[in-house]
Amino acid sequence: MATSAVPTPSLIVGFRLGNKRAAVFGSGQAAASRAVFALDAGADVVIYGDNVSDGLGKWISNGRVTVVSSSKYSSSDIAGFSVIFVTDPSVAPAVAQDAHAHGIPVNVAGSSDLSDFSLLPTYRGASSLQVAVTTNGVAPRVANQLLKEIVSKLPTGLDGQLKEVAQLNHLAQETERKRAAALAKLDALGNQQEESAPQDISTAVTAAQTPVHPLSSPGSVADGAAVATADLGALCIGTVSALTVDAAASYVAYGLSDLCFVYAANEQDVGVQALAWSRQAEKNAFGEWVSALRMQTRAGAGHALWGSVAAGSRVSAVATAPSLPHMLPVLAELVAQRRAAVLHVAAQSLDEQADLQTDLSDAFVALQSGAVFLASASAQEAHDLALIAHAVSHAAAVPVVHLTNGSAAAADSTSVNVAGYAQLTEFVAAVAAVAASGATDPAGTVSAAFVQFAQTFGRTYQSFEYTGSIDASTVVVAVGATASNVQAELPALVKETDAGLLTVRTLRPWDAQALFAQLPQSVERVVVLRDAQDDIAPDALFSDIAAAAFIARPAAPVRVTSQNVYGLSPIDVTNTVRASLGLEPLAVAEETAVEETAVEETAAATAEVSLADTEPQAHVDSVLAIAQRLAFPEAFATELTARPGEKTFTVKVSSAYRMTPDSYDRNIIHIEFDARGTGLTYEIGDALGVFGHNDAAQVAEFCSLYGLDGSQHVTAIKDGQSQTR
Repeated sequence: MATSAVPTPSLIVGFRLGNKRAAVFGSGQAAASRAVFALDAGADVVIYGDNVSDGLGKWISNGRVTVVSSSKYSSSDIAGFSVIFVTDPSVAPAVAQDAHAHGIPVNVAGSSDLSDFSLLPTYRGASSLQVAVTTNGVAPRVANQLLKEIVSKLPTGLDGQLKEVAQLNHLAQETERKRAAALAKLDALGNQQEESAPQDISTAVTAAQTPVHPLSSPGSVADGAAVATADLGALCIGTVSALTVDAAASYVAYGLSDLCFVYAANEQDVGVQALAWSRQAEKNAFGEWVSALRMQTRAGAGHALWGSVAAGSRVSAVATAPSLPHMLPVLAELVAQRRAAVLHVAAQSLDEQADLQTDLSDAFVALQSGAVFLASASAQEAHDLALIAHAVSHAAAVPVVHLTNGSAAAADSTSVNVAGYAQLTEFVAAVAAVAASGATDPAGTVSAAFVQFAQTFGRTYQSFEYTGSIDASTVVVAVGATASNVQAELPALVKETDAGLLTVRTLRPWDAQALFAQLPQSVERVVVLRDAQDDIAPDALFSDIAAAAFIARPAAPVRVTSQNVYGLSPIDVTNTVRASLGLEPLAVAEETAVEETAVEETAAATAEVSLADTEPQAHVDSVLAIAQRLAFPEAFATELTARPGEKTFTVKVSSAYRMTPDSYDRNIIHIEFDARGTGLTYEIGDALGVFGHNDAAQVAEFCSLYGLDGSQHVTAIKDGQSQTR
């Protein structure tokens, strides 16, 4: 039968080589060009040859190209490759035979008989566009000419348009995937509620059914209301950020959970960050989307939480204290079944003026549940204790209630050192490892977590922390924000009397011996500050400390009294403490009425600035006065350094790089210092101050704009003392 002069048409396909391996047999430029084809398609390349082109140097250095002597090739090597290129005719028959035996496509230069495919003349655009033409070997020059003609007719800007199409397709696929995942989680949650919740309990779900179209809940604060959402993308890499108490706790809860429930009695805005992140389909530390759900607070609240925990989910909740009494049965069941869950609870209630105040009365009612109870004050402590709470819950298989500052002041943003996602998971794993080696009970796990946290982050926490006089006769005991307020005034109190402060961070499990181990032996009286709107409600903290005093020191009775500071301002709390210590109250500054005056805008506005009496008054001295101060620095308290009295060291910056992507508006720089040979020592817990220098050009520009002489010495006078710099 006669053979046709027209070759059989080939099947044109696009072969994706991402995360695959390609082999090239040959040397010189021909082998290098095949290697580049495979590299451009995403493959890692092994070249069997003895004379490799210099053009492959960058790929060899980054590990994507490996060079092996052709003499070391063995037939067994070929099994690990997805495609083979051969440019060395001396090995072509043997390599092609090996490739065909293993079902691997092979291209042999100059031999269509040995080749399974051919390389086409191809145009590759800046985006995803590729254009190829083939005549199946009949007229290669014609194919090249046709390709040039086609490319010349392509519309301008086509690559940019294709990039936009690719982004839209990717967004559509991601949205559909997240929508399906959200629906599946909500369906699972509904099944759990039907199986476990009594008929008289209803749950209003207001989380995002999809990341794009959130559901709304009747009778609840609109989740879509304007909320300043923290940038989770920046937080999860580890940064210093301004956060509220709720945002700091919610970040940790979101990062370490699959499901995050929000229980907000009286419609307080807690958990709003978690709800916002969920609507935006942000991922947790495990690379998964978190379903954040707003729930109703009523009898039986918490059954959805219990069902999710029983199903094996990592579960947390952000709640207000009035929710806790409704959750008592669920908390007790979680304790009995040794199930892990974390509740971040704002200790708060509304006073008669509908203002938020710190209130621990509802939290104290829930102490009987058997769960672990931790308490924090500031946003930084809320972040830190939230992480410790999750680690303890995971390691000891016990529910943990983390009480946060619920006062109106907690809504203010303060600077927080945020642990990145990797640090969150690593810390939880480290505490679990320590617990597995011996500290299996909740009390031991809490202590181990405090120690591990200090070692990891350099910030120290204890169940009971004492500060003040070493021979104090009276000690004030407080929790959370109230303890923080007293701590701020303690230095002044200690100057007037022998007093101390005991900050309670672990309310359960309660350790009476550990508490009194922190107190001086000289203590005769303990004053417990309570935050309770109901003045006749049982005071669990007072009862615990009174019992502890009897247990720990039966031979030397300690008198325990209580003062309710609910709704008091910081100055009123201070005066309550001073009164309990027998000190005169501090004077409260009277408010001064300021008459508002309308000021019309003018083309050139000027303003006079008057410095307060407490601020240092500065002036430029005469030449003679400056000479005197420089000649006799000790007599005139002349300082020529920016930080007088502080020892400084000059260290070398060994590494500095930007941690945040270029798309972020915050520029976070990671800097490493080399302190070798400088005499600077640093241990965990030390604070390192970095003194920068003003840019000389900017200083000169500033002086020029304000008509100042940068070489002049300035004398500042404060409290009757002067310093020249």
